[in-house]
Amino acid sequence: MDSKIPPKVSVIMPVYNGEMYIEQALESLLSQSESDWELIAVDDGSTDSTPQILANLTDARVKVVHQKNSGEACARNAGLEHAQGRYIAFLDADDFYFPNALADLSSFLDLHPEYGVAYSNGQICDSNNQPLMTLSEIRPGFYTGKILDQLVISSSVVTVPVCTMTRRSVITEHSVQFDRNLIIGPDWDFWIQLAVYTEFGYLDSMTCNYRIHNTNITRTVDLKKRRMDQVYGRLKVMNSDWFEYLSPVTKEQFFYDLLVIKASGNSQVQSSVLRSKQFSTLPKDSQAYLLRMVGIDVLQSDDDKNHAGTYFQEALNIDPGDRKTRLIYGSLKFGRTFSLAVIRIWRILFYVTKSFTSPDYNRSRRLRNLFGLR
Repeated sequence: MDSKIPPKVSVIMPVYNGEMYIEQALESLLSQSESDWELIAVDDGSTDSTPQILANLTDARVKVVHQKNSGEACARNAGLEHAQGRYIAFLDADDFYFPNALADLSSFLDLHPEYGVAYSNGQICDSNNQPLMTLSEIRPGFYTGKILDQLVISSSVVTVPVCTMTRRSVITEHSVQFDRNLIIGPDWDFWIQLAVYTEFGYLDSMTCNYRIHNTNITRTVDLKKRRMDQVYGRLKVMNSDWFEYLSPVTKEQFFYDLLVIKASGNSQVQSSVLRSKQFSTLPKDSQAYLLRMVGIDVLQSDDDKNHAGTYFQEALNIDPGDRKTRLIYGSLKFGRTFSLAVIRIWRILFYVTKSFTSPDYNRSRRLRNLFGLR
């Protein structure tokens, strides 16, 4: 390949201590049917044999960048800085491509200039390469076009970087980068940023293998840091200048996820969000519903029933006709334990009803939770 002619695809590989799997990842790239690519391998301060493995590569299409250990987001950004290709792809050192990956994804973008990002199907395997399921099985649906609303709600829309390809022009034009403050969720944040400016296309093709193992970042980061990153990422969305243009349904789902799941037990964050300008623009019934759900969360995590009662009372001030809130608020006079029993019975009835009406409901929730996706 003439070094003066930019390659069609730049493949970015961030790697930290990847000696166990990186050779298989590299071999999968060298075996691609599409040969017009460059690899930007960013060694993020590895202390194992990864630097030696990379040094032994003789293919002229491979560029190795070394940096001190700075995290996955910084490594991906370093790869973006060095990339010259028309398209950007991501191949983590513990994943691998099927031979058709780059050809299928780049051809799809060639044929669909309206899309700035393409994402595909793929296989999920364990540390021994045993297949577990496909990426499609953990996705909430297949969305194309302007999918910002869907991405804001769920990280499992796209799932993992290895199944994607993006036009470099979109990334550079809008200065989109991975957020170095995030250990959990920098990819999700990256797709959300892109979805503000461009449309996404889905390619129904098996292009890659995503590996689940005990050293995945989502499995090694402690719960406190995970929660901090999740709240940070959600607040970043809430404070974006485009947040007001999301649909009312999306906003309600977003605030439920932030207030009741991500910030569960964090009364300081919950109070701040509930007093925010963004929350105040929700329809009144949505505000009342979310106040009730925060009240339930507080009741479950705080022995002070009066603290929870303030949220139920505020919800009733907004929507006096809400029977569920009135029932829970009224049950507080019999004590916290009684109120929690009422809530437990209510939730059992809900899940039983949901299971009968949607057989895949519980399974889909378990799958997304298993892989740290929402």
